Amino acid sequence: MKTIKSIMILFMLLTVPVAFVSCEEEETTEVSGNDVCLDQLEVLADILYEKTLIFSDNATPSTCSAVRTAALNLINAAEDCGYGYLYQEQADFWIDYDCSIFND
Repeated sequence: MKTIKSIMILFMLLTVPVAFVSCEEEETTEVSGNDVCLDQLEVLADILYEKTLIFSDNATPSTCSAVRTAALNLINAAEDCGYGYLYQEQADFWIDYDCSIFND
């Protein structure tokens, strides 16, 4: 039961960055220097999504760590683009998350 709860929390946190990047791109109507940041965030969100799919098929400490790293990379990029304040709670979660709970 604890594993299911952890997985559900993980998926809830992963949907926020993907939704944010998708919404932000649709709102951008003019060319600006911020386009490079948004492109980078989209690439990192795609990587996070791929790592999440792998984790959902095989929940191990290794695949959890890959999701954690991808999430932190996305959060760091968001901070560099000026959106970090939106992710403080998720950053705190991932920094403190212990992937060893997925040991056999």
